Amino acid sequence: MRTIAIGDVHGCFTLLTRLLSKIEIGYPTDDKLVFLGDLVDRGPDPVAVVHLVRELCAKGLAVCIRGNHEEKVIRWFQKEELQRTTGQKNRMQSPPPSRLQEWRQLSQDDREWFSSLPDYLEVIPGWYAVHAGFEARPMAEQKSDKVCRIRYVNALTGKMKSPDEKDIYSQPIESVEWMRCWTGPQNVVYGHATHSLGTPRVDRVGGGVETWGIDTGACYGGNLTALVLETKEVIQVSDGVKYSRWLGGK
Repeated sequence: MRTIAIGDVHGCFTLLTRLLSKIEIGYPTDDKLVFLGDLVDRGPDPVAVVHLVRELCAKGLAVCIRGNHEEKVIRWFQKEELQRTTGQKNRMQSPPPSRLQEWRQLSQDDREWFSSLPDYLEVIPGWYAVHAGFEARPMAEQKSDKVCRIRYVNALTGKMKSPDEKDIYSQPIESVEWMRCWTGPQNVVYGHATHSLGTPRVDRVGGGVETWGIDTGACYGGNLTALVLETKEVIQVSDGVKYSRWLGGK
């Protein structure tokens, strides 16, 4: 049995099908795929990605974590419905027209599925899967709105620090990347932050605890990465196509 985490797909449907072929997951099988969220946006065919992952989950072949991009879709349509029914203005920044058109191609059932997805999961004993990361606090105290978008924490308290709204990728003062404060005892595999377009990022804080960042920028012309948790085998595909601009290491 393999437990195979897959980084941010971001609408790269063809890459995902190539990766699944390379993984050689059969049916029926004891293998389990773990999608780390951000199925949508940036790439060419997010709706097809969502439908494929939903199909894999329905067959019991996969589970999926909710990413901040799925969370954004949920909030947008909730606020649109509130505006329609109460007149209360939707104050979220509107996505570009092409992206909004993609969002509107998602069915209500798709959006309800997004809402049903977990914030994080213990996928095998000692290994947690999450979209973005964790504050340095017990699992029972983690917050949904933070684990899907955290990048930095206060160096002393381990609590999330948010960047300047004008530059969401900037590192806040007196902060460190969250994984530098994570002491476990759980190992973590996560997406969200593209540290490299080539290889996953691995941090080892001590006591044998590891964090693996496997968003290697498929939508930026990098790799779509899978990690077999039991063996640490890395499986990757790339087409070199830049569907979105990468802000180098941010």
